[in-house]
This record gives sequence, structure tokens and C-alpha cells, in this order.
Amino acid sequence: MIISARHVKAWVQFITLFIVFTLLLYQIMSVIAPFFKPDFLYEEPIGGARKVFAQHAESITPKQPYDAIKERLQWFYWLGE
Repeated sequence: MIISARHVKAWVQFITLFIVFTLLLYQIMSVIAPFFKPDFLYEEPIGGARKVFAQHAESITPKQPYDAIKERLQWFYWLGE
């Protein structure tokens, strides 16, 4: 198999441009990303929010733990929140 210098030059040029444009895109995205980030990620939800899973083990009754989880999941899927 014969490898011509033109093909090697074209591949090297392609790879070089690909790397340069990838790094340029990364830099542009890192500059723009803070504008889309929410101010406070863990703030309380506003409106008719409903918890899906209990935070503490005491909030689930020991008799039927899966019924409470099932009900909360049904509310989650029904409301889509």
C-alpha cells in the first residue's frame, strides 16, 4: 500500500483543525455556561410541589412501607413534577 504525502498532509490538517475547533468550542461554552446556571440549586420549590420519597425512615409506617412510596410515585408520575 502506497501512502502519498498529500493524503498524510490532508489528514494532519484535518486532525489539527478538528482539535483547534474542539478547544475553541469548549472555551466558548465555558464562557457562556455561567449565564445559564441557576443562582441557587437547592432552594425550596415554589408552588404545589410534592415530595416523592420521605427524608426520614420514621415518616414511613413500618407495616406498609411500599404503599407510601407507591402513592408518592403515583403522584410524581401523575403531576409530572
